[in-house]
Amino acid sequence: MNEHSNVTETDSLLMARNLSFYIGEEETVTEVGRDSWRDEGHEASFNIGDSQLTSFCTADPSTPVNKRGSFTSGTPGEILCKGDSLAGSYTNSMLVVPKPLSEYGEESSEAQYNLFTGDFQRVDHRLKLFFDVEVFEENTEELQCFLKLSTVKFGDAEEVPSLLVVSDHRIYVLVICSEIQGQPSDWLRKRESHCIAELSYLEVGLGSQSIRAEFEDSGAAYTLLIRDRAKCKSFFNLLTGIIRGFAPNSDSKLKSISTTRVNPQHHLWPLLCENVESDISEDSHIDFFYLLAFLVQDGSLAPVTVLVTQATLYLLSEDHQWRKGMSSQTSNENTESISGTVHIHETQPISCVSSVHLFLSSPYRVDIKLYDEIAKDEKTWCLQTESQGLVKDLVEWVRTQWEAMFGVKLNTTLHETGS
Repeated sequence: MNEHSNVTETDSLLMARNLSFYIGEEETVTEVGRDSWRDEGHEASFNIGDSQLTSFCTADPSTPVNKRGSFTSGTPGEILCKGDSLAGSYTNSMLVVPKPLSEYGEESSEAQYNLFTGDFQRVDHRLKLFFDVEVFEENTEELQCFLKLSTVKFGDAEEVPSLLVVSDHRIYVLVICSEIQGQPSDWLRKRESHCIAELSYLEVGLGSQSIRAEFEDSGAAYTLLIRDRAKCKSFFNLLTGIIRGFAPNSDSKLKSISTTRVNPQHHLWPLLCENVESDISEDSHIDFFYLLAFLVQDGSLAPVTVLVTQATLYLLSEDHQWRKGMSSQTSNENTESISGTVHIHETQPISCVSSVHLFLSSPYRVDIKLYDEIAKDEKTWCLQTESQGLVKDLVEWVRTQWEAMFGVKLNTTLHETGS
């Protein structure tokens, strides 16, 4: 690994360093400089891999249709006070939390619509017809890929369940406005549309679990919450391949493709440095684990961030608003990210972990039991994720730190079913 890498991801940790950005696995890592795409007018040099766009497989042969389209429509982060409950923050939200893959039946609507697989180009014929007739704004547009995720738009902290639809000309944000059943027009509504050539910034979020995008024309900026590292990387590579086709175009506004920087301006920096004895700078190594998940609380699911350092477990609510902010009114090269705040709901020493529980019937779930010997208090963090791999990595991170402290094996139990 290059000695100047800024963010390096492994199976169970992230390490922060300074200067350059890297995207990809350690064996085939790709450096992405802020202005590397603009090299004397040549094509973008992201080298993330050319995505091979395949034909769409539909359950129904293509039928000629008449397309019609009607389009209707911070400040740097800070640490807020601790809270006791997550429930109140999401009472009025329209967020619809998806069930894990294992809980979907073969005939469920989401299964039929192919909304949770890793094939972003295979589309159900009903969705393809809906995109052609109701979504696309030009008769010549062809669907390239789509993904079910949650979006947070800069200026509105609300997390909205969405479909991101990418054609060969535009990027569309469709809101999932009701339960997914019936025809697409019953549960989908077009929110916004942007020309691909107007995309100015594209960034992989922390832990490769989200993607961030900003557009030049409207200044609109989005955080796309995917919560699955493998799916996020795959979709990002596919999206980048599409965008690369526009980079040499004189109309392209693309300025950079990058990876989130962990630095003193990042809203998680104070937590990462809280229990570190030595002085920390941007050049320092900071080992931690980052997970976007849901907390099962009082029969409902609330979006949370689980941050784990070498000694501490944090349960957080992040404001995922983001955009690239100009630090100079006259320079196009000196930019920094503007991100939201983080609210600390709970902090626990890793030494308080008493056991970890996994479930064969719910492989996306993990329960972490905690016991405070001084206060004689026992509690459980019931976490629901969207990635079985991230569950494994979380358990491995906690186990490694805990066993290094006590010199014995952490009690980890695999159950057939969960209560």
